[in-house]
Amino acid sequence: MPRPVIRRLIDAVPTAVLPMAAGVGLSALVAPQPDAALALLRGLVVTLLLTLPSLAVGTALGTLAGSWAAVAPRSAGGLVGRLLAGAGPLLPGFLLAALAALAVRAGASAAPLAWTALSIPAACQAARLARPAMGRALGSGPEGGAVRMARGLGLDEHTVLRHHALPQAVAPVMGGLRAAVLAAMVGAVALESLLDLPGAGALMIDAARAGSAAGAVPALLALGGLTALLNALGLGVRDWIDPANHSSTPYEGA
Repeated sequence: MPRPVIRRLIDAVPTAVLPMAAGVGLSALVAPQPDAALALLRGLVVTLLLTLPSLAVGTALGTLAGSWAAVAPRSAGGLVGRLLAGAGPLLPGFLLAALAALAVRAGASAAPLAWTALSIPAACQAARLARPAMGRALGSGPEGGAVRMARGLGLDEHTVLRHHALPQAVAPVMGGLRAAVLAAMVGAVALESLLDLPGAGALMIDAARAGSAAGAVPALLALGGLTALLNALGLGVRDWIDPANHSSTPYEGA
């Protein structure tokens, strides 16, 4: 694993690992069920398996589509990027979760639909941030200096785009991943409850419906820690892709 990612994950231990450990430990102490701690631990794994692949795939596809919308806005790929960038504010995650639940009740498979429903908001967020960032990288402003220098050195267009412009488009996306992570976690809680998936979000909702604070609070603590862990992972990838952006300054959408 790249060093910047490891450093970010180590820095995230107090805000990520400790809340998850506290949630599991509190569940073992106060939850009425004897295997509540083990169930919460399994639930965290299920929630992680729902959110992490969805965020990774959605962010990657949205970044590529948004970047291509700046490079070739009239192409088919550019149109997809523009649609994703514009659809973000109009596409609430709970609506996708409800549509996925209806499809599952009609006989569709739950896991692929859950991943798809969580990846679409991440793709919209990534496209919204990548499109203007790629435009700035290719433009005449200060951020386009590296690209102009690469072109002046005689590098071909594909090399310029891949090694110089694209990292400048990816860095704001990863820096602004916090909003996508929060949307994915909220969507995962809704999907787990609607699709009867044994995740930490479903455990929290079931305990809240039963009026059991001893079951809901540990799950909420653990979900908060998982959210912080995913945020730290996104920032670590940003630092790895573009070390010049290694700072605490928030990006648009953060």
